[in-house]
Amino acid sequence: KKGGYILGICNGFQMLLELGLLKGAMRRNENLNFVSKYHHLKVISNNNKFLANLAKDEVVNIPIAHGEGNYYTDEDTLKSLYDNEQVLLKYCDSHGNEINPNGSVDSIAAICDESKRIFGLMPHPERACEKILGTDDGMKMLKGLVW
Repeated sequence: KKGGYILGICNGFQMLLELGLLKGAMRRNENLNFVSKYHHLKVISNNNKFLANLAKDEVVNIPIAHGEGNYYTDEDTLKSLYDNEQVLLKYCDSHGNEINPNGSVDSIAAICDESKRIFGLMPHPERACEKILGTDDGMKMLKGLVW
């Protein structure tokens, strides 16, 4: 209410969903296994402070590590998320082609609320902030909220 931003990463995203601050729910991964690896993400909407430093359709490489990362929502809510540019990132390959590591509806990896002030994502940008870690793509995301 005072103009701040909220970023929920992994379990933080799950909490934002449980609290009703973001729409949808998390389920166990489709294969019922914990997934831990680097994964490519495609920017679907950058019309927000979080992804403002990234281009629409840009592909970034960010680690994922979750057992319950299967994002789910009903069809009406899904349509609303797209209509309001609230779907931010989708899982993909290095060329931007959709690849789904956990069964998330429509390969969704990140969403935001209607005000574009509350953000939730399963991938871990904080683990991708220096080239020595394999990529600094996470820093591009996080800079949007910090600088």
